[in-house]
Amino acid sequence: MLYLSILKGMFVGLLGVVVITRFLGKKQLSQVTTLDFVYILVLGGIVQQAIYEPHIRFQHMLFAFFVWGGFIWIVETSAQRFDRFRTIIKGANSVLVHDGKVNVKALEKSKLEMGQLRTLLREQGVFSVKEVKHAVLETSGMLSVMKYAGKEPVMKEDFLVNYPDNEPTYLLVEEKDINYRNLKQIGKTKDWLLKELEKEGHKLENLYFAEWNKLNGFYFQTYDEKESEGAFYTK
Repeated sequence: MLYLSILKGMFVGLLGVVVITRFLGKKQLSQVTTLDFVYILVLGGIVQQAIYEPHIRFQHMLFAFFVWGGFIWIVETSAQRFDRFRTIIKGANSVLVHDGKVNVKALEKSKLEMGQLRTLLREQGVFSVKEVKHAVLETSGMLSVMKYAGKEPVMKEDFLVNYPDNEPTYLLVEEKDINYRNLKQIGKTKDWLLKELEKEGHKLENLYFAEWNKLNGFYFQTYDEKESEGAFYTK
């Protein structure tokens, strides 16, 4: 009976995690706020009690998930609609560098030291404060940086009028298997892929992976060590 209780708890826990994390939206770990972390901690506590406390029944766990999910929905919806409430609950962005000058008050309010600010800048590829025009500490803890125009990399449009735009790359073959979802996204078929592979002298069973780009065509890597560096070809 105890094993059945654990199994039920794990199943409902998994279901609850999937449903509640949907409320949080599609976020990376670096985008998770302190409030999101609290959501997850409480959720983990509910699952833990359901697994290790035999007296907690199936319906009790469902009720706890329902109440906690409803609370999250209310908080997140209110935060989206009311700016003041969002600031109170999730905090606000802090401008740490403005017009090339470090905002000391904002830095101290954010509980940061100058060394920590420099670390955050280095994570963005900036190794000197003098390169920074504007820097904002986001509520997630990430630092958004705007460099001075003279410190930004040169772009093609600065010198060229006509140039091809970038195109996404799709993984069509992975360890001998065809990725049909990506193949469908580019509007191609399995027969087209096999014919293109044959043109380049490749067989599906010999490919470790094959990428395809509308601009550059294919990039192959086979299981053969001699061809481990791959080979481009342009359509």
